[in-house]
Amino acid sequence: MAVRLNEVAAAWRERAGRLTPAVTPMVGLLAVLVLGAVLRSLRLQQLGDFDFDEVASVWYARSLPLDIIAAIAEAPFEHPPLYYVALHFWSTWFGEQEPIVRWLSVPFGVLLIPTTYQLARMYLRPWPAVFAAGVVAVSPMLIFFSREARMYAAAALFGTLALWLFERAMRRGRRRDWLWLALTIVVGAYVDYTAALAVVAMNLSLPWRYRQQRRHVVAFVAIELVCLAAALPWVLLARGVQDSLPAFGTGSLGLGLIREVTASGWLDVFVGDAAIRGGGRAGTVVAGVLGMLAVAGTVVALVRRTANLLLAKVATVLGFLAILLIFDKDYQSRYLLPAIPALAILAAVPLQEIPRRVWTVAPIAAVVVAALAGPVYASRAYYDDYRRGDYRSITSTVENLARPRRPERDEGKFRDAVVLAGPWQGWYWRHYFPDFLDKVDVWFLPEEVPPAVTAEEVTKKLQRAVDNHRRIWVVLAGLEQADPEGHVEKWLSSQWQARSEVYRNGVLQLYMTNVLDLVDRRGQVKLARDFQIDLIQYTGDRTDQGPREAGDGVRFTVFMRAMRQVDYDLRLRVWLRTSSGVIYAKDLFAQDRSLRRTSDWEPGEKHQIRTAIWVPAEAESGSYQAYVAFLRPDDRPLTAVGKLSSIVYPGVDYVLLGPVDIMPPTVPLANEAELREVLGGPIR
Repeated sequence: MAVRLNEVAAAWRERAGRLTPAVTPMVGLLAVLVLGAVLRSLRLQQLGDFDFDEVASVWYARSLPLDIIAAIAEAPFEHPPLYYVALHFWSTWFGEQEPIVRWLSVPFGVLLIPTTYQLARMYLRPWPAVFAAGVVAVSPMLIFFSREARMYAAAALFGTLALWLFERAMRRGRRRDWLWLALTIVVGAYVDYTAALAVVAMNLSLPWRYRQQRRHVVAFVAIELVCLAAALPWVLLARGVQDSLPAFGTGSLGLGLIREVTASGWLDVFVGDAAIRGGGRAGTVVAGVLGMLAVAGTVVALVRRTANLLLAKVATVLGFLAILLIFDKDYQSRYLLPAIPALAILAAVPLQEIPRRVWTVAPIAAVVVAALAGPVYASRAYYDDYRRGDYRSITSTVENLARPRRPERDEGKFRDAVVLAGPWQGWYWRHYFPDFLDKVDVWFLPEEVPPAVTAEEVTKKLQRAVDNHRRIWVVLAGLEQADPEGHVEKWLSSQWQARSEVYRNGVLQLYMTNVLDLVDRRGQVKLARDFQIDLIQYTGDRTDQGPREAGDGVRFTVFMRAMRQVDYDLRLRVWLRTSSGVIYAKDLFAQDRSLRRTSDWEPGEKHQIRTAIWVPAEAESGSYQAYVAFLRPDDRPLTAVGKLSSIVYPGVDYVLLGPVDIMPPTVPLANEAELREVLGGPIR
C-alpha cells in the first residue's frame, strides 16, 4: 500500500514538473486580471438608472472645476473634489449616459488587482500572491463599487498603492519611491478621505520599524508633513466637513449594534452586500472559508511579526467604522471596502505552506479555483437581473399618469402635485424628469438635510399641498436621515392613499385629497360583538356629478368604534366589481389617523379609516359595485348585522355600498401594463 502511494505521489510530482514551465505565476496573474476585467464590465449596459449618490456625482460634475470645489467645500458629509473634477472632463468628452459614466470607475477596479499582487509579494511567494490578487478580482463588493459612478474604487486603488509604495520605500529607501509615495497619498486624499486610512496604518506600523529602519522612519515623517501641507488648503476650505463635526457622539456603540454589524460585515467583505449576494448557504460557506483563511493568516502574521502594515490597515478600517457609527451614521458595507485587499493578502498567508511546485497540480489548482469561484457563485444574482437604480420608473409613472385640473369639478384645486420627501431628491427628479413643470407642481420636504424635518414643517408644507391640489404624488426616499421621527407618514395617514409601490430608489405613493364627491351611507352596523360602523363614505354615483374617470382613485372613509377591547389587528378589504367579474381590490390594516391599530383602541373611541382604490386608465368602463369586508388575522370575515342608509345587512360577510360608474379618461393617460413592460415595474 505504501509503495502504491509513493508511486501516485511521484506521478503527481512528475506532472507538476511538466506543467510548471507553462503555468507560471505571471500567467496566473494575467488570467486573474482578465477575469477581473470581465467581471467588472459584464452587463454594465443593463445596470439600470443611477443610484442617489451617482446622480449627485453627475450633478456636481456638470459644473466647472472651480465651481465644483466651491460647492463641495460647503456641503456637509461630502467627499473631496478630485473625483468630481475628473468626472467633469470624462462626461464632457463622452456623455452622461449611465454606462459611460460608470466606466470611469472600471479601470481603477481592474488596476487594484495587480496592485494587490505587488503588495502581497512584499510578504508572500508568487503563487500565494496570485491567490490574493484573485480574491480581489472576484470580490463582489469590489466589483460592485468598480461599476458605480462614485470614487470608492479609485480610493481603494490609491490606498492600496500607497501601502505598497510605503513598504517598498521603507525597504529600499530610494528617492523616487518616496516621491511616488507622496504623490499617491496627496492624490488619494483629494479623491476620498478613506484613502488617507492607509497613512494612519503606516503610522501604526512605525513602532515595529523604528529600531531597524530609523532613517527611513524619519524620512517618512518628513514626507508625511509635506503631504499634510499639500492637503491643508482643502482642510481649511471644507466648511462642510467642519460643520459635520458636531454630529460626533450623537451615535452609540452598544453591544447589540456591534453584534449586528459584525454578523453582516464579514459576509459583506467576502461575498458582497445583501442586495447582491442573494440567499442560500453558498454565501455563508464561501465567507466562512475565506474568513477562516484570513483569521489564520492574521494569527500567523502576529506570531511571526510579519505583515504588521496589513494588520494596521485592517485595524484602521475597523476604527474608522466605529467613528462613523459614533457620528450616528448607519452602517454601510462600503465602509469596510478599504480593508478587502489587506484581508485578501492575509487569507493567502496560510497558503505559504503549500510547496511551490504543488500549486500547478490538479487537486490543489481545483481547490484554489473553487475558492475563487465561490464569491462569484454566491453573488450570481448580481450578474443576472440586478438593477442599480429605477428612479426613471418613478418619474415616468408620474409623468404618464398625472392629471390636470378638472374644470368645474375641482373647485379651488389645481393639477397634480409631487412631494419629494427625503434629502437630495431634487437632483434625481430633475435628472430623470427635466420637463416636470409642464406636468406637475413639486414640493420639497425638507429643503436640505441636516437638520431633520420637524412636525411643524411637515404640517405647513403638506397642508398647503393638500389645500391646493386634488391628488398628491409622494416619493419617499432617505427618510432615515430626513425624518427619523416619522412625521411625514403620520401626516399622510390623514389622506386617502390610492397607490403605494416600492422601487429600489424609493416608495411612490398617490394620495387623494378632500373634494366634495362622496356618497354617505349612514346607520349602524355591528361587526360581531367587537366593532360598530356608524358611517361609510365613498366616491359613488351622485346625480349632481357624472361618472368617475379611469386612471384615478375611488375614496373610502369608514367611521367606526370598538365595542370592547380586542387583542388583534383588524384588516379591511375594499373592492370594486363589475357584472363581468373584473375586480380592483385592496387590503389594509384598520388604523386611525394616529397610526393606532385596533389592538390599541379603547372601547367607545371613534376612529376614521381612510383609503382609496386605484382604477387604472385601461380599466373596463361601466358600472361597478363597491364593497367593504372586515377580516380577522386568520382571514375570516366579521359578520355584518345592521343597516346603512337603505341597505340592510342581515348577517353577511361584507358590506355592499352601491354603484360606482367608471368612464374612460378624458385626458391622455398611459396604459400601465405597457408602461411597466418598457420601464420595469416596482419590486413590490
